[in-house]
Amino acid sequence: MKSRVESLKIAREQEFDLVVVGGGIVGAGVAQAAACLGLSVLLIEKGDFASGTSSRTSNLIHGGFRYLEQFQFRLTRELCHERGLLEQLAPHMIKDFSFILPVSKDSKLLGLKAGIGLTIYDLLSANAPGVRRHQHLSVAETLSSAPSLNASRLSSGLRFHDCISDDSRVVMAVIKSACSFGALAINYLEATGFQTTDGDSRVEAVRCRDALSGEEIIVRCRSCVNATGVWSDQLLSQIDPAWRQRVKPAKGTHIMLPAASFETSTALFLPTEDGRYVFVVPWQNALMVGTTDISYDGPLDNPVATTEEIDYLLGVLNSYRNNIDNKGVVEPLTRSDVVATWAGLRPLVSDQNDYGEPGQTSNISREHLLFEGPSGIIGLIGGKLTNYRMLAGHVIDMVLAQLTRRDRSFSTLPKCTTSKVMLGGWTDHADFLATADLVARRGQLLSLDPQTVQHLVATYGKDALAIIELVEQNHELAERICLDFPAIMAEVSYCLADEMVVTLDDMLSRRIRLGCVHQQQCLQAAPKVANLICALGHWNGSRSASEVDQFRRGLLAQLAPLL
Repeated sequence: MKSRVESLKIAREQEFDLVVVGGGIVGAGVAQAAACLGLSVLLIEKGDFASGTSSRTSNLIHGGFRYLEQFQFRLTRELCHERGLLEQLAPHMIKDFSFILPVSKDSKLLGLKAGIGLTIYDLLSANAPGVRRHQHLSVAETLSSAPSLNASRLSSGLRFHDCISDDSRVVMAVIKSACSFGALAINYLEATGFQTTDGDSRVEAVRCRDALSGEEIIVRCRSCVNATGVWSDQLLSQIDPAWRQRVKPAKGTHIMLPAASFETSTALFLPTEDGRYVFVVPWQNALMVGTTDISYDGPLDNPVATTEEIDYLLGVLNSYRNNIDNKGVVEPLTRSDVVATWAGLRPLVSDQNDYGEPGQTSNISREHLLFEGPSGIIGLIGGKLTNYRMLAGHVIDMVLAQLTRRDRSFSTLPKCTTSKVMLGGWTDHADFLATADLVARRGQLLSLDPQTVQHLVATYGKDALAIIELVEQNHELAERICLDFPAIMAEVSYCLADEMVVTLDDMLSRRIRLGCVHQQQCLQAAPKVANLICALGHWNGSRSASEVDQFRRGLLAQLAPLL
């Protein structure tokens, strides 16, 4: 990636074939797909990359098994195919993971329905890469994988497979891929309005404000894509005050617990009494539990978990948790056990009048809406982390059709080719295996913990070599940021130089996920990280103090429902 300063300079001077507004997974995917075709592309984001919905998901690349209840067979088939393909394109960060759906003695009918659903799931996955069929498990087999489940409640289990990942790191990998094909990406650059042509009222420029300097910048473009998710209506209302609202935000809350609080070697897919499902996923040396799915009409920026949402998730987990072990009675998990919370907003398509039970959004379709909006701005609402690549292809088809109407030379461009573009900097799978082995050998010579070495490859792909080199140059950078997690100080130096980090929150919540995994430990480590950034010459003392204070206030807002 070019530096932010260099990218801003180019943005002021160049006319782009495409400006993409929104730096989440959809915007990143569109930028990658367009750049692969040779279009000149600028991606802008009003905050940090992935700072909205795309860093607050369940971190799953999955086929959408639960969507079968809504008879969304086409969507499920598409997601299954993309899951298999992404596992091949990003083998370092998208990993197969086992899930178990426990079947309770009092819900055998649900188990029967789930078994039929998983058979359909297998059939829809039939032509997808890496298919692993579901299995029926006995009580003993279920407990062998998840000993903390309440044996007295179980009648059996169902095992199936999806993939686990790290959402904000996937976004960063896609943005880096786009930049490798010539795209520019700039964070903290907000679209504040549009300039249109006199004749056909087409967008010819995007008015932007640099959030760091306050400077107003006019970016010239031939086409524009609105990939701002839950902010889509706000953006389009700037150009058409009569724009009809299309987005129905749904709030999803997650909590993190220590891994020891619920013993399981597999992810769990827990049916709830209100007809939903809750994931329990070992992730980042901790246990992720989520998600809620409720209608939301509050502020779109920085939503936080509520006590009711946290208690709901704890209640579901406690209802499946063994209440007696070899040491006696097991106390229920409470808010005091929760080490982190976060909440995100899904941009569901508001195309129906009846949303079911008040406050619930789990029955609203997860299908997307692609359209040409005011002044020719192409919009996409909806979609998922799993199918971002296919959605981007649909958007680019519309972009090319629009560009071709004004310039026939665009009609000669090839079809989108991202199905063959590996993420993480690998040239092919053999390159991944060889480089991962090289990182492991060099890490061993540096006495790095094997868990840290695995973390570096899974997080940064081939750029893990650059972090190893930083440790070779300065062994003090091998220090862990937080004692219980594998991230090391060398990552701070790397992310500053190569991943357009602006704030401490960018560093610790999205590039390095400690702010989402254990918020108290992250708060304790924040001054140490800020001091290193000062020592590297990026901040002065007052900026460092300000960043630590702002970061602290942000994390305390996430922790407030627990206090």
